[in-house]
Amino acid sequence: MATFEATRNMRVQRHFEVFEIDMPVITGACTIGSAQGFGTPLTCDQAWTGEYKTYYFTNENAPILPSINGEPIWRCIKSIKETATELKPGRGLSGRGSLNITFTDFTGQDPNPYAPAVDDVVKQQGTYFGKYDARQIFENRQSRLKLYRVEEDGSIDLVNGAETRSYISNALKLNSSSGDWTVECKDVLSVANLNEKSWPIATGGFLRLDVDDTVTAIPVDDFTDYSSAIVVRIGEEFLKVVSVTDNLTATAVLNVSTRGVPIDGPVSGVRITSTIRDEHDAGDEVFICSLSDDETIDELITKILVDSDVDISLIPAAEWAAEVQEWHATDKINTLHSESESVNDVLNRVLTGFLMDLWFSTTENKIKLSAISVWKESSAALIEGKEINSYTLKKNPEDSLRASRALVLYDKQFLSANDDVESYKRASQFSDPQLATPQFFGKHKDKQFDNNFLLNEESANLLTQRYVSRFKFTPYIRPWTTEERFLTFKTGDVIDISAESEQSFDGLASDNLRAQITKINPKYTNSGRYYDVTAMTYEPAFNTGTEIILTSTLTSINLFTLAGAPSQDVEIVYILDGGRSQGNVSIRAGAFTAGSKIIIIMVNGFDGQASGGNGGRGESILWDQESGSIIVTGPPQNGQNGGTVYDAQGIDTDIYFSGATPSTSYPIANGFMRAPSGGDGGFSYTGINPNFVSGDGGNGGDGRLPGSGGNPGDAEGSRASQGVAGTNGEVDGTGTGWGNAGTNNGASGGAAGSGILDSGATTVNLFADGDLATRYINGNGNH
Repeated sequence: MATFEATRNMRVQRHFEVFEIDMPVITGACTIGSAQGFGTPLTCDQAWTGEYKTYYFTNENAPILPSINGEPIWRCIKSIKETATELKPGRGLSGRGSLNITFTDFTGQDPNPYAPAVDDVVKQQGTYFGKYDARQIFENRQSRLKLYRVEEDGSIDLVNGAETRSYISNALKLNSSSGDWTVECKDVLSVANLNEKSWPIATGGFLRLDVDDTVTAIPVDDFTDYSSAIVVRIGEEFLKVVSVTDNLTATAVLNVSTRGVPIDGPVSGVRITSTIRDEHDAGDEVFICSLSDDETIDELITKILVDSDVDISLIPAAEWAAEVQEWHATDKINTLHSESESVNDVLNRVLTGFLMDLWFSTTENKIKLSAISVWKESSAALIEGKEINSYTLKKNPEDSLRASRALVLYDKQFLSANDDVESYKRASQFSDPQLATPQFFGKHKDKQFDNNFLLNEESANLLTQRYVSRFKFTPYIRPWTTEERFLTFKTGDVIDISAESEQSFDGLASDNLRAQITKINPKYTNSGRYYDVTAMTYEPAFNTGTEIILTSTLTSINLFTLAGAPSQDVEIVYILDGGRSQGNVSIRAGAFTAGSKIIIIMVNGFDGQASGGNGGRGESILWDQESGSIIVTGPPQNGQNGGTVYDAQGIDTDIYFSGATPSTSYPIANGFMRAPSGGDGGFSYTGINPNFVSGDGGNGGDGRLPGSGGNPGDAEGSRASQGVAGTNGEVDGTGTGWGNAGTNNGASGGAAGSGILDSGATTVNLFADGDLATRYINGNGNH
């Protein structure tokens, strides 16, 4: 006997299938009133004790098969039609799979032959499937289609020799014209059922009494369990629950924090939402919010599915966590889920917001979660004429997905506000400007994502970058046919295609098509099985030489995110084309793996700067009448440090300021990096009573953005002057100039900013054509 995999390579194959379905039965006493029953919960007054019976059916032309555990395998399958699940990269949930098995009905047998009421007369009455339908409910029953091969010696291993495809039955239907019966089965994820279920589940809670906008003891109903409530929503106001008094009683009260105060995550400390206090009336809904507090993507999806009746045993927790850790290591979700929505909408928001695929694998009997990224490495190479049947490979453009520029709005500060544009405060946009030039597409094609309150700055930037990287060139749908013996890949796999019918630039056959398998659909015929396969091709990111062009103002950018967060060692070239940088750390390498390398080429006068340090506050004083002396109520404060232009964060980096570069597209560098300056310290007070003056604020340091001048100190007498703001990083270096420490006054000046910090990098090399001193100002950097 051999397993299914062991017989895969047989050149001559005989295929057949066995369909199994588990139905509830009652094997003990079974009566309906005073009459004998038929052995199922619908036909017995006795309580069901959890017993199931597996029924077996096979093809009409299958080999003669032995019984399994004493149960016959009925040779009555007339046809099989399966529509496999289909991934929809970039568009959220996968398409649901389905399975329809059509049976030829027969007589002289009974589905419950050992039931008390079933005798020889009953067995001869009616038809098998007619009686089966009358006695059972066919919705949500565990079902399996087992795919077998007859071994070369004619033997069959019914226990180990099959590939199992798992489904849930939906209905048993009669075709009255032919007398055939069809079992309709559905994808296991359909249990969550999308538009038929909502999440979070509303509990029906309400206010017992009117409340004003200040009371913190909120009277609530007596049948809702509030013991696990962290935040509730009443109308458009959010209230943080501190404790519950008299839960599930007629005097139940929610004790909440001060009304109208913003709500922060208790674990993350992140601002979850702002809110406005309001009056509420008796009978108003009290909605228990579901809190995501530093929650990972896999944790949130698991919570949604389990609450929607998906069996947790179908969720491979460790596998999901590893996928999220590899591709979304820094992404955490901090929000409130504050109204019931369809599960379909909730899952789509998560999957499209983080570019993930979610589907049920019928062959593995588990729900799969996979990130969408051009950095995914292939797991197999498919060759036309072998894994791909000759002359079956086609090429269909999917231009609806193409985008050279992507935009998403995020940061919804008031979660109870509507979802319109004005409710969101920030946006992330990523574009590939080269594709909008005349030699390519000539203009941008935009992808506008739905506004998404789940995202923060890092995840929003990663979303727009990954989408453009994956879909900036028109993706193509590639359907083909594969014989079963060559089906060595699975749905979701990333593969390379070598095809004689696909030409490369030089006219030779292409051997470099990267694609993701989106669908593998079995076809069942009288002569055996074959598979219609669909894949979506895309431009992969290669480990060496990838160029990312940045033309807009760079504000606290993360180069790792802008590369799509590759999970392996890479070498990436960043072209900083014109424009400028700003922010406290205006450019940082990010979480690249340790063996990676970054090459930065500045062109067209790129001006790399960072924020200047703020000036310190001046000294505050008052006159003490009793002692006749001046009392310092607030000493002068130190100036703040200047920011950093580039932090390598331990990643080896080459930076080109002028002269020749390794890029063929940008062969000559032309750019600057200048450290900002620290802010001056605040001044001490001057004078004596009655002509004393509080201390002046220190001046801000130069930079982009400039440091603000420090506030003057407070005083009963004359108040001093505001410090002067730093200069906004002009090229002539006026004001405090670049890379200088702030001046010490009554308090210390801030440290000079840094041009470049290695932060543990082994090598950070600066390249210039003899003019580095005019292009780079180090400050407190490492160079």
